[in-house]
Amino acid sequence: MTQPQIKSRRQHIRLWFEFYKLALDDPALQDNLAKVRTFYEPWGDPRGVDFRVWWKDHGYLFGATQVEEATKVSRAPNVLNLSIPLNLPVTKTLPDVKRLIEAKQRERLQELGLNPDAAKSLHAGFGTYEINAKELRGRPLHEAHVIYCIWLEMGKPTINSDFLQAVRDRLLNRPRAKWLPSFLMREADVDRKGSRRFAEEQIRQMRRSIKKAQDVCEAVSKGKFPS
Repeated sequence: MTQPQIKSRRQHIRLWFEFYKLALDDPALQDNLAKVRTFYEPWGDPRGVDFRVWWKDHGYLFGATQVEEATKVSRAPNVLNLSIPLNLPVTKTLPDVKRLIEAKQRERLQELGLNPDAAKSLHAGFGTYEINAKELRGRPLHEAHVIYCIWLEMGKPTINSDFLQAVRDRLLNRPRAKWLPSFLMREADVDRKGSRRFAEEQIRQMRRSIKKAQDVCEAVSKGKFPS
């Protein structure tokens, strides 16, 4: 059974997107969201929107954020590919680099329908959203999101053996992407009365996963990802 691998930057942004949708539907987080309304305004309302559709129009918001040596030409809209001769002094190349970058920034803002002369800075308007963690563990967050969604759909039931069995059954009966969190790989034992009983540690793991999802939703409602 192949576990989901959530490693790419786009996959991490998708998690942010999905947790933001959950936060928008949580009455307890509306005050937080009101304080960051302008921060999320460029995202639009993502509820009911598939990430792949949303990404086509909003992917530019998550531009590259550091200078690094390119091993191949990037076609990302917010990246400028340069060829810098190493036989020239830095004092000679830096002004040229600055001029080229600023010209590209103006061009990009115009492509986005923005006025470069009216912008507070040329880099404003794209590439403004960042993942807070240096090394994001995507798989546990993905698992927490999936489990939390099931918990919400079921009306926030008590987290016990019955709920664990329901989650296990749902995940195994999906038409695609059949996988289980590691703590659900072990099946429940059957007691003398014929009832399924998961180990207490498995139930604790489930509670921690749901709590993690709640914490991430709260962090997202404050404009931060992950928590």
